[in-house]
Order: sequence, then C-alpha cells, then structure tokens
Amino acid sequence: MSEDCSFCGNTDFKEKSVDYVYRRGDKMLVVNGVPCTECTYCGERYYEADVLVRIESDFEAIENGTREVEHRLSVPVEDFSRLVG
Repeated sequence: MSEDCSFCGNTDFKEKSVDYVYRRGDKMLVVNGVPCTECTYCGERYYEADVLVRIESDFEAIENGTREVEHRLSVPVEDFSRLVG
C-alpha cells in the first residue's frame, strides 16, 4: 500500500476488520471479518491482494457447489429512480 491515501492524500491509517461484499453479475457474497487498512480521514479501504484472491476463490467454490456457506441472507433490492420519482 502507498504511504498516502490515493483518494484524499491523508497519511494516517488504521487496521480493522470489516464486512466485505463481493459481487459478480447478479450474485453476491458477504464476507464478515475481512482485514483491511482504512484511511482515518475519508474511510477509503485497502485490502491485501491475497485476501481478495481468497474471497474470489471461495465465491467460485460456493458457486460450483464444492463449498457450503455459513448462512444465506434475503436482501431487498430497489431501483433509486423509484425512490425519487
């Protein structure tokens, strides 16, 4: 990771665990407890490449049926134009 936030230029970061949403097409995987480095000013998050590769690999295993998920969520979806129109 660079020394400065690529979004705001801040140089102060903190390590934390977050919920990460991986999306491919109309399918999503929510992964809890993903480690990242977060800019303390703007909140931009940085993830290690091996973490993202692991998430993508797990998504593929779930999709092809070789891995089960912990649990499934039902998520309502709305189009913004309907909300403001």
